[in-house]
Amino acid sequence: MTNNPYLTFKNDELAKSRILAKELNISENDFITIQNWFDLLLLKHEESSSDREEQLKTEKELETKFSELISSEIERKSYKYILPKLLHYNNAFNDAFLRSLYVARLGALLRDNLIPKFVNDKMIVYLPEDFLQVTVYLRDNYFVSPNSNFLEDILKIEHVRGIFKQATAKIKFETLKNILHIIYQKTFHHDIVCFKKILKLVSETDTGLIDYLKKFQVENKQGCYKIINDILNLELENDNWDDFQIKVQLINFFDTARGANPASSWNKKFKELSATVGNNKLLQTANAVIENENCKIYEFDYGAQWSDDTAKRFLKSAQWIKDIL
Repeated sequence: MTNNPYLTFKNDELAKSRILAKELNISENDFITIQNWFDLLLLKHEESSSDREEQLKTEKELETKFSELISSEIERKSYKYILPKLLHYNNAFNDAFLRSLYVARLGALLRDNLIPKFVNDKMIVYLPEDFLQVTVYLRDNYFVSPNSNFLEDILKIEHVRGIFKQATAKIKFETLKNILHIIYQKTFHHDIVCFKKILKLVSETDTGLIDYLKKFQVENKQGCYKIINDILNLELENDNWDDFQIKVQLINFFDTARGANPASSWNKKFKELSATVGNNKLLQTANAVIENENCKIYEFDYGAQWSDDTAKRFLKSAQWIKDIL
């Protein structure tokens, strides 16, 4: 029994849930009632076969019980506790830790049905302190699945509600450190979409966060984040905020190179940056990126090799800039 991944997940998740429920002031009755539904979800996931009809029947049963749960069995303020649990279970269901078989209908129930409804429901209110506790609960994972929209959904919870507009610099910093830790854990970075979303959230008063981003590295030491780290640590402007804003523009731009030759949209942005940022800074950045020519392929510990497409886009942009200038 000790090697049962479902039991391991259930015990780990329950311990984290108790802390989250306490921080969000969830009543003991709601805590137990909500946990009963998630226990059933986990059991159905463990028992599920690849039979589609059986999965559809299970999906309908769970959806009906969930509707009963939120309509009459718990307080509405407890919805803010349910949402992070949905994200956590969905991420686990997209991983092979529990089982190698992906249970399609249970994945669809969470990812395509319950999660979007809750993420987009502005009536589910999070104070900045609440959202910080949500990210504490979500920060450590066995695996961060690229198929679960895990990071995207966490960031969307904030975006839909504008939580950081009410947050102190300290709360915002601590919250984003937790989200960055999730990025840090990923075994492979297919893109940097969520990292760029975090860059957009930085404001002039976030000096601690800017310093933290300059030091940020990922666990797998992948090339695309090595390149980003190099760019963030260039000295382009004396003013810290101006310097950071330029680098964010350049990171976004360098990530747009696609195809054998520059597209019209790339050329248009290049001309714009040439006028606003200046050719010297563009060339300085391109030279720094080119030094990472050996980052195009990422090799896993077990020998497999994957193409780092983000690093390739940055290197392609750098070469085009050097060719032009």
